[in-house]
Amino acid sequence: MTWSAKQYTMFEQQRTRPVRDLVAAIPNTDVGTAVDLGCGPGNSTEVLAERFPQAHVTGMDSSDDMLADARKRLPRLNFELADIGAWHPAQRLDVILANASLQTLTSPLIAWPEKSRPMAHGRQR
Repeated sequence: MTWSAKQYTMFEQQRTRPVRDLVAAIPNTDVGTAVDLGCGPGNSTEVLAERFPQAHVTGMDSSDDMLADARKRLPRLNFELADIGAWHPAQRLDVILANASLQTLTSPLIAWPEKSRPMAHGRQR
């Protein structure tokens, strides 16, 4: 499937509302590292970075078009081209955000426990 940042952002307000609620529900703890899996054009990554301004936030997506928009929108953040179904974090993470992305995986219920394993000690999945 080809993703279009232009098409996606036509409905950005509707797409971002649920992620604002989701990120607001994350406990206000000391977050040092966070990743946004399936970050799209950066709208959800922006919400995550605003919630945890001290954190090193990375956005990941499989679409070059989406990442180009995300990098323009948030030039100070790190964005990576990646298949989130095959991704395995290289470091411990405090927050893994996967808003509206896991359902695109072939086996999301199998993949999620593997993805959340590297959560920092004491963090909730």
